[in-house]
Amino acid sequence: MYYTNKEIFVLSSVGCMDTEPDGLESILAGNEEGAKGCCLSVDMTADGIAVLSSDGYCVAADGTQMSIADFSYAELHQVAPQLIPAGQAIELARTCQAKIAITVHNQTLLPQLRMTLRHVNYLDDTIFVGLGLVEAARIAVANPDLHIMGELPALPDNIDALVQAAQTTGLFGLRAAAGDLTSRLIDACKQAGLFTMSLPTNNERTLAGLIHSGVNFIETGRPDITAMLLPAGQSEPHQIPMMRY
Repeated sequence: MYYTNKEIFVLSSVGCMDTEPDGLESILAGNEEGAKGCCLSVDMTADGIAVLSSDGYCVAADGTQMSIADFSYAELHQVAPQLIPAGQAIELARTCQAKIAITVHNQTLLPQLRMTLRHVNYLDDTIFVGLGLVEAARIAVANPDLHIMGELPALPDNIDALVQAAQTTGLFGLRAAAGDLTSRLIDACKQAGLFTMSLPTNNERTLAGLIHSGVNFIETGRPDITAMLLPAGQSEPHQIPMMRY
């Protein structure tokens, strides 16, 4: 299996450009400001519906915080009509030709998300993030059709062993804080056919460093700044060179 990992994709983070968190405006704002994709955070209601939620609750008009997991979608939507089903966000991202990185707070949502993504023919344009290395490897082995990123808690002493383990277990790549995405780690991932992704950052100097080092996916709330820092030609939309089966 071979795929290239040379391109750089700017992904707008939740609430980018000062938009409301977990809203469709964030996807649109990121797209308008040069992002090639968006990051969605998904949780499950008590009746099994996938909705956008980065912190596990939604806020009613009176300010009450309602736990996503404790109420049905109908109950939550009645008091918080701004709650967005994940399928609606995926449809909008597809319309914008945006790539998607999804943080799944409840892993039992994976079959539902896979079905939704397959239905709109967008499974190959989606990666799953926010999973620890061991957990990510387990899910990748069980779901070889999903593009799973393993999360680095810190830069390991033995980079080669880490990259080899990630490759062996079928991970799509590694996600880490900008400071841990060293040239040594990035080069090792590229040689192994793995992608790299940064945790969110808005610092212009950090963003420039990530671009210079060749990180594949850069998550930021300021896609406008990041797009301006990209080399000529990189700011145009591209297809993610995803794995094919």
